[in-house]
Amino acid sequence: MEADELRQQIDFGLENLDKVFQSIQKFSASDIAQDLKVSALAYECLGYYNAIEHLMIRFLKFSKSEIPTGAFSHRDTIRIFYATFPQTKIEPEVVKAIDDLMGFRHVVTKIYGFLLDWDRLKRVVDQISKFHTNIKQVFLDAIEIVSESGR
Repeated sequence: MEADELRQQIDFGLENLDKVFQSIQKFSASDIAQDLKVSALAYECLGYYNAIEHLMIRFLKFSKSEIPTGAFSHRDTIRIFYATFPQTKIEPEVVKAIDDLMGFRHVVTKIYGFLLDWDRLKRVVDQISKFHTNIKQVFLDAIEIVSESGR
């Protein structure tokens, strides 16, 4: 894969991340019933994390890094991405937000929606709202590093 192809994939992935972000914003502002809101937001937040992880995997494939599998693959994908692209200077708050999203992904995929805690979900939604631009910037910085280094 060439850097131009990676850039196209990252642009597409960032468009998807933006679409999910817009859905989260829409559902957050909605006056729908609380149980529907929780389910909708949980699903969208899961999609938001998946979009982040897919972007990371694209970079790992491009850099010919091993793609983690197994029980700890989500944690390992993040760890390898950070190690592979340390020049992105990811702010500690953004790292924490992504890690929190990964933890939330685990909760959402392992329990029933009606058991989700509204306060925890609200914190996740607030983190996404606060750090969306910063999260996108991580991938924009990484694509610039790839373009400049000719990796």
